[in-house]
Amino acid sequence: MNYRYLESFSDDLRNSIIKKVKSKNMIRPYTPEEEEILRKGLREDNKTLHEIAMEGFNEEQTLRRIEEKQELSIIEERNGF
Repeated sequence: MNYRYLESFSDDLRNSIIKKVKSKNMIRPYTPEEEEILRKGLREDNKTLHEIAMEGFNEEQTLRRIEEKQELSIIEERNGF
């Protein structure tokens, strides 16, 4: 068996995967399961990626406001207000 051919093939495969990952600006490629979950999630809601991102952003802002209120109440209790 020609092992150089297999070695060359695996190098080509690895290089093509690296090139695809770099073109997507990804730290690591998605596993097939992760990619399937992402695609299904986008299709089920019939929402654009922007709408989903904005939902996450709004949720994060709400959580930050809650944390700030808790911190303020702790400070007020400490200072006797």
